[in-house]
Amino acid sequence: MKRVIGFLSIFFVVLMGYYIQPVLFPPTPKKVSVEQTNQTVHHKALKHQTIKTEGFAKYVSQPIETFEQQFGQPTKTENSGFFFETRNYAFAQGTLEVNVEAGKVSVIKVMAKKAKIEPFKFGMTSSQFSNQINLSANFALNYDEEPVAIELSENDMRFRPLVAFDNQTFAMFFFNGESEKMVGAVYLDLENLLRLMPYQINSGNPLANRVQESSLDWDMLNQQKQARMIEAINRYRSLYKLPNFTTNETTTNDSKKLLKSFLTAPKKVLSNERLEEWQTDQEAHLSNLSFELSVAEFEDLAKQEKINYQAGFFYSPTIDPLFNLFNWISQDHLNQIIDAPESELGVAIDQENVLVLLQEPEKTKDSE
Repeated sequence: MKRVIGFLSIFFVVLMGYYIQPVLFPPTPKKVSVEQTNQTVHHKALKHQTIKTEGFAKYVSQPIETFEQQFGQPTKTENSGFFFETRNYAFAQGTLEVNVEAGKVSVIKVMAKKAKIEPFKFGMTSSQFSNQINLSANFALNYDEEPVAIELSENDMRFRPLVAFDNQTFAMFFFNGESEKMVGAVYLDLENLLRLMPYQINSGNPLANRVQESSLDWDMLNQQKQARMIEAINRYRSLYKLPNFTTNETTTNDSKKLLKSFLTAPKKVLSNERLEEWQTDQEAHLSNLSFELSVAEFEDLAKQEKINYQAGFFYSPTIDPLFNLFNWISQDHLNQIIDAPESELGVAIDQENVLVLLQEPEKTKDSE
């Protein structure tokens, strides 16, 4: 019995010690070192940055009279057929063109080789441009109380970056697809950004191009745009010491013949899938749904019409010739045609559609 009582006494003391010790002598907490790493967490920030409003950006959305107080009267004024008027101004360094809507500046286009457009300058490379400014790849905007999310691809960031100013205007800068030097700048308001839109829209809707009433003399407007496109191409070539493309009746007629043939019967050169794509784009009237004929499709079109050519392309929509020229120059496969050796140039335009044709001078002269 004594052994049992002794065992229980010892067991009770041990048990009490086991539970009381942590209370009387709490353990010292161990210090666990947490290593801080410099790992960067990448996420897609939709909020774009803005920069100080300078240069041409100050005139966007302002009355055209304010612009002309600084730059003088236009040297040429033409109707576009798309609810805006185009005015050209004297500009020794290159080309200065303004779109006017309801008496206000909506778009300013500048082409030059060496000219300063605060805070940038023509001739700088895309890498120099990106080093000067923190470019945004994503833009979160609101138009008519609806959110719009724009995303620029890697090629867009390199050749067609978009910049936002703190006065709620924007500028697209275009770089040559081969030399990567700045060749064009387009300043514009939000509405025209959503209409000319060469970028991808992830949410919200781009704005359709508005074609004016058919009572307009579209033959005259098409001819004016054809002449303006040829003038813009040769102005660009002269800035960069390339010989001007020449024009003649044969090449002009051939370009018009090819354009009419395609628009009349696109199914002759397009597969069923491509035909559906073309018809969708035509119904939408959206610039970000641009349509081009492939090299093979263009070749088939020329073969059907028995027309020899050196190079060429079909592009739709073409609302603003100078803007489209900038966009083509920034794309390597089209830039090669604009930068081609001396050739005969034919440009045919039918409202939103354009066909550019190059033919060898020798063959053209022989055909005459």
